Amino acid sequence: MMKTKLLIALLITFGSYAIAQEKKESPKPEKQVNVPELVKKEFAAKYPKATKVKWGIEKPGEYEAEFDLNKSEMSVVIDEKGNVLEVETEMKEAELPQAVKATIAKDFAGYKIGEVEKSDAKGVVSYEMEAKKDKAEFELVFNGNGKLLKKEEKKEEKDND
Repeated sequence: MMKTKLLIALLITFGSYAIAQEKKESPKPEKQVNVPELVKKEFAAKYPKATKVKWGIEKPGEYEAEFDLNKSEMSVVIDEKGNVLEVETEMKEAELPQAVKATIAKDFAGYKIGEVEKSDAKGVVSYEMEAKKDKAEFELVFNGNGKLLKKEEKKEEKDND
């Protein structure tokens, strides 16, 4: 009788430990965003072949869809009235306009250029990228003529683990 109770106690202990580990390791589900039908309809009309669509809120009244299209990662911001505010498309550094490449070569020599995006915000095109050298890391934004529009230092995110 004592062995049976001990066995049951051990099974319960190990069973609850296994369940706790499973819950701990499983990724948290993404927060569900309530996207208005008008916004979804506008997105579907403009990007009918989009795949892997993930919705988020850019700011109140503005919704961002991140998605894949024609082997490119993209994002679009659409307001609650269905107006497209901004479209970003991932691109390769080699695809940058020559003027942007020239400015990078002159003003950011030795920097490693990371993720590059072409941004079209209501017809105004800019090129955004990460630039890193030693411990310095910046987010850079250029216009198509190679003029630096923004240079923002990226702070290292500290892990609190």
